[in-house]
Amino acid sequence: MIANAVFVATLIFLALGIWLAGELRFLIPWRNLIVHEYWRPIAAYCALLFVNILGLTIWIERKFFLRDAGRKLKHLDQEIHSGHSELSEEITAQFGEE
Repeated sequence: MIANAVFVATLIFLALGIWLAGELRFLIPWRNLIVHEYWRPIAAYCALLFVNILGLTIWIERKFFLRDAGRKLKHLDQEIHSGHSELSEEITAQFGEE
């Protein structure tokens, strides 16, 4: 889940960067001055923006893709403890009766 969130956040971040580069074309004559003087605040802002986008994508993934995970795990647990599954014999042999 984290790898997918990092991938999606990277895509969103790059898309925002490309769009912003197109919108700020009028600053090209001062590019060297801006990068030389303000690279630290720009880098800090970009890092914070990426972390926020990453947090948002993790939240969205948890909200929409892990919605039924608890119900599915409860169903699997009931199936294992009932003894009607092939997995129940393996799990009982490995972990014992709890």
